[in-house]
Amino acid sequence: MKIAHISTFVSSGGAAIAAFRLHQSLMKHPDIESSMIQKYAEDRGFMQQNNIYLAEKDKSLIAKIERKLKIDKVTLQNKKLEELKGEYEITSIPFSSYRLEDHPKIKEADIIHLHWVADNFLNYPTFFKKTKQPIVWTLHDMNPFQGIFHYKDDEIQNRHILGNIDKKYLKLKQDSINKKSNITIATPSAWLGNLSKNSDTFSGYNHVVIPYGMDFSLFSRLDRIEAKKKIGVNNSSKTILFVSAGLDNPRKGIDLLLKAIDTLNEQNYNLISVGHGNIDICKKINYIHLGSISDSKKLNEVYSAADMTILPSREDNLPNVMLESFANGTPVISFGNGGMAEHIKNGENGILINEINPDALATGINEFLEDKYYFNNDNIRKYAIDNFSDDRQTEKYIELYNSLLK
Repeated sequence: MKIAHISTFVSSGGAAIAAFRLHQSLMKHPDIESSMIQKYAEDRGFMQQNNIYLAEKDKSLIAKIERKLKIDKVTLQNKKLEELKGEYEITSIPFSSYRLEDHPKIKEADIIHLHWVADNFLNYPTFFKKTKQPIVWTLHDMNPFQGIFHYKDDEIQNRHILGNIDKKYLKLKQDSINKKSNITIATPSAWLGNLSKNSDTFSGYNHVVIPYGMDFSLFSRLDRIEAKKKIGVNNSSKTILFVSAGLDNPRKGIDLLLKAIDTLNEQNYNLISVGHGNIDICKKINYIHLGSISDSKKLNEVYSAADMTILPSREDNLPNVMLESFANGTPVISFGNGGMAEHIKNGENGILINEINPDALATGINEFLEDKYYFNNDNIRKYAIDNFSDDRQTEKYIELYNSLLK
């Protein structure tokens, strides 16, 4: 069985990492020939070793001239969005200079598996019209069934500026997608699945919930005291960890965390952050910023050093941060929304906060600092293995692939 995965990235961002982990797991299966097509070049040896191929742009003379003169549709539409000056995390238009449907690996595939295909990578009008094979589309955010935005809050906050463009592109996406009936939507969380099923775009398609999987040999439990020493935490205070690709991303809730910290009376704790950028801590606490970390071994050491991971996202699907923290037996504090609410059991593997505001978050942090709950690290890791193993995820996707080919 030949599976062609399409993902804008393979190593940048949670969606890319999740897609690549699935691809790697499928490559181990003797009856699966898994390949991945992406937008950006990686190390050649890495790409060859992992069956990764680069997509190619439209080679027609007209397309080449338009790109050279910067009058192609993608450039013009993105320029228009920039001129309107909305405030959002990211937008994506349903046009691309790439013609993924013409790629040899996609043409020869038995099943096409779409992942996060934003950043001007998927050309909706031609792709869904020309591909004949069954499509599995793993949603990592809301963009496939929305217009240009990836999360609902951005769409709501920008309606007065970008509402008309958003509606225009939503209709174009729906018209393109609905030309094809053999699409199955997979979501890592029931939360995102319900939003998709109730959308005008995907209400008529089959849905299945398949949580992300991970290789637990890369995230093994380490001695917490030794892990703390390695990152420079040489005190007896509890350690809280915040991880985000971009620390300044409002959706990830860093502003809520900072406001919560300002209200805390307790100062005898450590705060560690991982991600691009930095944050300004006004309170006099022991704060360490480790920057961006892509190496799994190093990241595993950081999770092992933490006594609690904090995940104050306003909207989120099934963040890898939660899975990776659980893998180390480290509990997670989060608001009771998104995929977090489906897996965090209050007092067992974390603390779930019902209201999304700094005061409620501060209360949850205080409960942790004051030892309101006892967390069994072995049980937390066991929950992760039982629910998020790569073998479990791969098995479910292979079952899905086989059902579609039958």
